[in-house]
Amino acid sequence: MRRVLLPLSVLTLTLAGCAAVVPMDATDTPIFYRCKAGKTFTAAYALRGKQVVVTAGGATKVLKLARSGSGARYADGAAEIWSKGPDAMLHGFPGGPYDDCRSQ
Repeated sequence: MRRVLLPLSVLTLTLAGCAAVVPMDATDTPIFYRCKAGKTFTAAYALRGKQVVVTAGGATKVLKLARSGSGARYADGAAEIWSKGPDAMLHGFPGGPYDDCRSQ
C-alpha cells in the first residue's frame, strides 16, 4: 500500500504546481469619478475585486476589501472608498473628503 501512496502524492504535488497564477499587479482600467465641488479621483479594482488602487489629491494608495452592509467598501486605516453602483465616496486622501461622486 505504501508504494501506491507515494507515487500518488508526488503526482498531486506536481499537478498543484501547474495551477494558473494571476499577476499581483494586474488591474483593470481605472474608473474615473467626478465629485461635488469639482473634485475627481480614479479607482482601479485589482485581484478580482479584493483590492483597489485609488489615486486622489496627488496620492495613490492600495485599499483592501472590507466589510460593508451595502455596496463595496475598501479601506486601509483612515483611507476608505465606498461605492454602490455608479455612486461613491472617498475619505482619507489629500483634498478630501470626496463626497457625492459618480463614475464617468
